[in-house]
Amino acid sequence: MVQFANVVRAGMAALLLVGTARAQPKQAKDRPTALAREIVLDEKTARGAITIRTARDFLTTVEFPEDVVGTNCPGCTDWKGADGDGWFRIEPVAKGRYLAITPTSGDGRHGRTGEEPLATMLVRLEHATLVLRLERVERKSAADARVVLLYPNRSGESEYIRAEKAKIEAESAATIQTQVTERFLRAFAEPHHCAHKGARARNDNIVLEVTEMCYFGREVILSFTIENRGRVPIEVGSVAVNKGSRESKRGHLSESTIEFQKVSTGVMSMLLPEGDNSRGPYELTVSEDTGKHRVVTVGGLEF
Repeated sequence: MVQFANVVRAGMAALLLVGTARAQPKQAKDRPTALAREIVLDEKTARGAITIRTARDFLTTVEFPEDVVGTNCPGCTDWKGADGDGWFRIEPVAKGRYLAITPTSGDGRHGRTGEEPLATMLVRLEHATLVLRLERVERKSAADARVVLLYPNRSGESEYIRAEKAKIEAESAATIQTQVTERFLRAFAEPHHCAHKGARARNDNIVLEVTEMCYFGREVILSFTIENRGRVPIEVGSVAVNKGSRESKRGHLSESTIEFQKVSTGVMSMLLPEGDNSRGPYELTVSEDTGKHRVVTVGGLEF
């Protein structure tokens, strides 16, 4: 992956710099430390700005005590494109547990002539919000190779908590999968029928086609495709199936962003009330989230 490769290249560059410093004693004063700087997130520390020092051609990693929910850094960019106006490149690693930080090669726009580049980064954790003050220093010996943020009295529990959380999530996923499978098998025991449709409707460059309808007992399922025939990507906002005044938005869509000449496939379902044995009519409606906010509907669907 390109992002991971960039992180690896930056790390290799840092290791090569360390190796060069060891081979040339006269440059030893500029050798970055390999020790981690630990910061305990007590009440005072968590409320202030935490300084993270970086240097050119040097990778700094910041480790958090729990997963990162989101970040906001106006003076930063990511690894995907050019440096742009950002002073620092930021890349989440290991599902957000770490942030890889390295200064960009550009001059950026978040600073003044004669000053070292800096940026303020807001990091939202599951149970806390932190402010990081990113600084670029000239000497690599002054930069942070690794910064570890810890909750008070929880440094020894962090790995245990993450392992228990992963275990619970895996058990929950297995339980949900079992329930879904059992429900699907029970549905097959009910009277069921499927019919190919091919009914379609178009609004501008959005083409909606219902390919198949099935019923399993009281469960009605519609399979469909959404095609983008325009050059501007489509952002799907909502998909709904209606039968009279009854509406359902339960379903799955393979892609919510549909590029030019691409097709997204989807499935929608509706659970009918007890005693409803009618086979239609149904209608399927797709609404665009942005842009022209177009709506396209295929109606008159019956078994």
